[in-house]
Amino acid sequence: MTAVFSMFGFSRSQKDPLADRKSAERWLAAFPGTDPLAMHAEVLTELGRLAERGARRSPPVLEAVFYVDEHTAALRAALTAQYIEHATRSSRIENQLWSALFDLSQAFLVAYQSFARDVDDHLQSNRWQVHVPELVARQVVHLAHDARIRLYRYEQWIPAKWAELHALFTSACSRQIERLPLTLAADGDATTIEHEYLQALLLQLMNAGNLTPRHLEWVHSELDNWTQPLRFALEPSTLTSFYVDLAAREGLKRRTAGPLEGRVLFLDTRPLHLTLMQAAAVVEQKIRHQPLSGRTPKRTEQLNLLNKLAAQVDPEFKPFARRGERTAAAGAVDAIVGFAKIAAFLREEERDPTNRAAAAAPGASFGGTMELAVFGRVRNEPDRRAELARQRLARFAPAGGPWDIKDVSQTGYRLVAPMSVANAVTLGTLAAIRPQGQATWTLGIVRRMRRLTIDRAEIGMQVIANAITGVDLVEHRRTAADDYSVDGEPTTGAGRTFQALFLAMRKRERETPVQSVIVPAVEYQPTKRFKIVTASSIHPIRFGRLIEQMADWVWTTIEPLGLDAPVLITPSVASPGADADSVDDDDGDSAASAA
Repeated sequence: MTAVFSMFGFSRSQKDPLADRKSAERWLAAFPGTDPLAMHAEVLTELGRLAERGARRSPPVLEAVFYVDEHTAALRAALTAQYIEHATRSSRIENQLWSALFDLSQAFLVAYQSFARDVDDHLQSNRWQVHVPELVARQVVHLAHDARIRLYRYEQWIPAKWAELHALFTSACSRQIERLPLTLAADGDATTIEHEYLQALLLQLMNAGNLTPRHLEWVHSELDNWTQPLRFALEPSTLTSFYVDLAAREGLKRRTAGPLEGRVLFLDTRPLHLTLMQAAAVVEQKIRHQPLSGRTPKRTEQLNLLNKLAAQVDPEFKPFARRGERTAAAGAVDAIVGFAKIAAFLREEERDPTNRAAAAAPGASFGGTMELAVFGRVRNEPDRRAELARQRLARFAPAGGPWDIKDVSQTGYRLVAPMSVANAVTLGTLAAIRPQGQATWTLGIVRRMRRLTIDRAEIGMQVIANAITGVDLVEHRRTAADDYSVDGEPTTGAGRTFQALFLAMRKRERETPVQSVIVPAVEYQPTKRFKIVTASSIHPIRFGRLIEQMADWVWTTIEPLGLDAPVLITPSVASPGADADSVDDDDGDSAASAA
């Protein structure tokens, strides 16, 4: 490593790079600005060395670590930006970037814990004690980083993490330094331990499992301003104030009618709620005055996010009325995740209807199983089809096996999936499920996620279609041979072909299904005309109103160009639902609000 550094002209000083503040300054200045990972690796190495049992730690060394912490904010910001931009490209990239962020905060936390033990051993030394406020504050900040990074993967804190955070704030209160102004950032803005502690609590309170990493970072960037007027109090200001129990192992809770015991502090979140509602009103006014602006989709997303955050911190919160209460359910479902895999699987199934019958078969017989074991094949035709259907599903289904149903509502499911699947699924991912042994697939969008254990995760799925089929969309192209028209418009020749999902949703069995399509995002153009091609029919259509858009898919209504609307699917209702214009998720939020 030394030879590499010398080659580029920034060889390391013979002196310990963290001997004091000036040494740390020279050390960081030697790293090239174009290679943040080089700095990342060296910082981890040096912090790990300081955390060792026999390491030489002193107040000047602690000042050097403070300096490094302050000036690695740009490194953390660069890694975060890369994570938000590229994490969805592959699980390998996501894991590399996530681990880099996680390891950086863990390295600082472990080093600071080592220094905290030294501080406790030198209670009479002013040289040590003068650094206590900043040491405690930086530990709180890095615990908040830890929480935010875990939320990228929808992972909640274990009780021990809450106890660690509360212990730091309790220590600050006992020393009466929780409101002492401190400068932790390079921009010179002052903060306090209480302020940083509040931000750590509120970020986790605001996240109900429906915030993407991009949303989390935006909320984090705004929290500093939003929480400026907030302070803890020993007495509640309202009957429904939030509170935190410093002796417990959980975060902010809504106050109930029952008595509270323990070391309880109350928080009036009404100023924060008012700030969020005012911001939402400003965005709503912009949308109303400029509905056709190119910024309207982004503003709509921001408005929905602000309303969700406001609901989470509202002490007078009243839940949205649900269309149907959750009902406990049990059973296993097959699942396929992602637009491309769902479309490919259903298109193959639609082209070979015998596969669908085989998939619905209850399973191979004992005799068929014996034939498979003895002869290596199944001579019984239904068993053979069932085996082929299982093999085909295995090619498209995620690893980890079937998912379990936890409960069901009129508009969605709550499912428990293997953590290996949850790590690859993000909010807004399409998921198709069907009860094992049945043929009908239900299509939904992942709206909420929460890690339950090290190997299981809870997924909240909003149902958007209870009948789906894989189709081909063929682009219309005008040809010189056009000599007839459809519905008053000239027809066009065949062009490019791509896969899509045709959806049908209806509330009640006798109602006409609402029809729509989901197409690759790169293929969507408003009002563009196509032909929907199935194994048995062709229907000319054009895109209608945009319903929802994600990075890899677009959900839009369709307008038939023939005399009658094409009804490609006669839905066999898998679960109660709503139409495409008004679809609620299982917690009562609208489809448009879950951006």
